[in-house]
Amino acid sequence: MKASECKCCICGKQAVAFWPMIDPDIPAEPYCRKCLNEAKIQVLMNCFGKSEKEAEQFVNFLNKQTQ
Repeated sequence: MKASECKCCICGKQAVAFWPMIDPDIPAEPYCRKCLNEAKIQVLMNCFGKSEKEAEQFVNFLNKQTQ
């Protein structure tokens, strides 16, 4: 199944990716781009003690690298 065939688990828009893709035992959910970025920011803030601004800058940098 492709993420584009699913709806975002948060807002219901068309999904762009399944996340988190960490372990086969952890279920991945479909996310739209906006909700995926927000989820990544929360993980960075919680795991690494980053400020919201630093986490947002890092996620934006990663998005530019994958385009």
